[in-house]
Amino acid sequence: MIVSLALASISGFAQNEVGSLTVTPKIGLSAANMTTFEKSDYRVGFTAGAELGYQVIPDFTVSVAAMYSQQGTKAHTEWSDGTIKLDYINLPIMANYYWDHGITLKVGLQPSININAKGTINGQKGECDLDGAPIDEYGNKILLRPVMVSLPVGISYETKSNFVFDLRYNIGITDAIRFNTKRSTNFVFQLTVGYKLPIK
Repeated sequence: MIVSLALASISGFAQNEVGSLTVTPKIGLSAANMTTFEKSDYRVGFTAGAELGYQVIPDFTVSVAAMYSQQGTKAHTEWSDGTIKLDYINLPIMANYYWDHGITLKVGLQPSININAKGTINGQKGECDLDGAPIDEYGNKILLRPVMVSLPVGISYETKSNFVFDLRYNIGITDAIRFNTKRSTNFVFQLTVGYKLPIK
């Protein structure tokens, strides 16, 4: 469906007027992982939210967004296997440069607020508590950071009919959790489709 919409709209692209405001509801998928684990797999999840954009000059906008995002990892170590589920409200603040033919290059800064943290280790389910409560019979602990910061970079394509296809890579620059003595950050791929609506 995404490819069909893009091909049907590839013949043109209209930029917004300077000073205009737009809102873009969007929905998509995330593939998240975390650093420091010896072996790990991506946790595939759901992301959705909306982005507000302001046209500064013809080729440049700034935007802010609020996005629900399922993140975390499926981790494997020499002593355990488990899944860490970290759900966030991501608040990306982006600089967007319109390159050519509807293609936009993006970079920004993204604070993230944790709203849910659960883990399964060796079949034992439990919440990752802010005070580092034990989550398995061996006393392994996860100390959760309630707020983390990432560096998002990406590229998007806007069709003639105002659909926006956005691919981003969020690089964690502060800790998301501390697992025993190890510190771990998030890194997340996100692919979304949205529809841009003028509001001013």
